[in-house]
Amino acid sequence: MSGTIVIEKIQGPDVSEEMIAQAAELFSSDYGIWGPLAEEKMGTFGKFCKPGHPVKMSKNRLREQSLAPGTDSILVRATVDGNLVGHTFATFWDYEGRRIGWITQLCVSRDFRRNGLATKILSHLRENKHDHSFGILSSHPATIRAALRAFGHGIEKVDLSGIKELVPAIMDSSPVPYVKMAKPTGSLFDQGDHTGAVCCADTAFWVDHAEPLAALNVIKEDGIKWPFGDLPDGCEFLAFVSRSSVT
Repeated sequence: MSGTIVIEKIQGPDVSEEMIAQAAELFSSDYGIWGPLAEEKMGTFGKFCKPGHPVKMSKNRLREQSLAPGTDSILVRATVDGNLVGHTFATFWDYEGRRIGWITQLCVSRDFRRNGLATKILSHLRENKHDHSFGILSSHPATIRAALRAFGHGIEKVDLSGIKELVPAIMDSSPVPYVKMAKPTGSLFDQGDHTGAVCCADTAFWVDHAEPLAALNVIKEDGIKWPFGDLPDGCEFLAFVSRSSVT
């Protein structure tokens, strides 16, 4: 696919059914596959979570997760010749005088990865000077790095101080159910944790970790310190950046 990449930001009420359908289709085709424990762990939903099969997203599920009624949500999408090649959804809310933005979904077409597009898409969420802080949950280190580049100073300068006390309460205040229900885990939150995780959250999302862990190994082989630790099954890395540290 050739052509100029066009990035646009759309407020939640203006997101059309066609945009939702396109985002659901891209996620379902390019996000990832279910892990070996998915069918066993997902209970009544296990029949839809066959190990090795693509993680699917319906329009209704996407709308409920990222554009719930009454929430302040935004879609940023990137298109080439009218075709969707990447998108992110974010939901915003106020917490103790702080404006919180949480990335509820980020997906980039496999044909457009490793060229900075994810960071460019996320950067469009920074335009409002009143949005103080951003959080994201993801099993893929490339997604975490893109968020840190967009909102902070990159993986090399990430600072986990303050997350232990601040972020669990922020997540508990979230209007997004899966963020609210996620349980922060790792040695940052529990000194008795021996899973190898440092800053993660148990989201019961049993996606396959083979590709993310391969990407993480490449990061480590490049001599870059990964501060979030290991990734237990069913968990996602947890990153949070305060706008006070954004330049």
